[in-house]
Amino acid sequence: MVGIDAFGDAARRRQASFRDRSSTISEQGRLPSDRQGTRHGYLLALGHEDENLHPSLRGETGARRFFKRRGIKWHRSHRSDDTPGEDGPTRNMASSQIKCVNFLLPLAAIPGAVSAVVRAIDSDVRNIVEIAHDGDASPVEFEWIGLERSLEGGTTRGANNTSVDAFIVAGTATGRRAYLMEWKYTEDYKGADDKGRGDEGATRRGRYAKRYAADASAFSGAAPLEELLYEPFYQLMRLRLLADRMVSDGELEVSEAKVVVVVPSRNTAFRNRITSPPLAARFPKLKTVSGIMSATLKYPGQALSLVSPSLLRESVESECGAAASSWAAYQRDRYG
Repeated sequence: MVGIDAFGDAARRRQASFRDRSSTISEQGRLPSDRQGTRHGYLLALGHEDENLHPSLRGETGARRFFKRRGIKWHRSHRSDDTPGEDGPTRNMASSQIKCVNFLLPLAAIPGAVSAVVRAIDSDVRNIVEIAHDGDASPVEFEWIGLERSLEGGTTRGANNTSVDAFIVAGTATGRRAYLMEWKYTEDYKGADDKGRGDEGATRRGRYAKRYAADASAFSGAAPLEELLYEPFYQLMRLRLLADRMVSDGELEVSEAKVVVVVPSRNTAFRNRITSPPLAARFPKLKTVSGIMSATLKYPGQALSLVSPSLLRESVESECGAAASSWAAYQRDRYG
């Protein structure tokens, strides 16, 4: 049993082991020479960041091209000593964005694989609707902010706006359903960081309060907006508001939308830590992020799901068989 604070360390050790033994990583990629890289085994050598991607996604026609055509920002960090000013994947092998891209983007080339992912969440899914936008079309998109603008009015995907890690649209018997997928890996939120404080908090309330209280909102009013202004509740609240806007505006002709949090079952630091003191006091019998979020929603089963990546992988393996075997082997070997 992995302790509530131990999963992140174990996952980073797993990535370090993968770096040092996998044939998908070059000898040069395993040997960073900078101080940060030599201290942390889950960091690739500078200049070898593409090796953080699934082999099918590397090179100028792979994930870099996909992101560049759409103006999507890669998640890079000074904590990983990522080279400033470059536009490409991080060297951090424990990145949740990298894990999301490695999982979903290769499936776009495997018939039936993306539909297998969403059928693991909802059995009534019939087909996948390609997302056509700005001259591109794909069964899965990344860092989606909406068709034209974010909740905050910006247009940059992946930075400074509410954006969802992955976005899929599926057809059902009743219409089109959007899936807004937030991918977590080693994330946990230890402190009670109140994002409602001060001038920035006032700005946040001004941005989201009207949408939160609207008739079209998925939120029931069981808890006031202020009580959700603690991560990860703050992020999940914004993603749910983005989903509500998509349905209200009929973006891509969707009539339903669900927020899906994909997080390892052993990451109990994310799943079971209630970081909002007022929410913990309001719902004292609820001990999980999923339970608390569900308590704030009108129709929780339709609005939110929290699933493990292994559940999604197993669905792809079951439905796609040999066509997905090398993809599945990579997922199991790297991520467990």
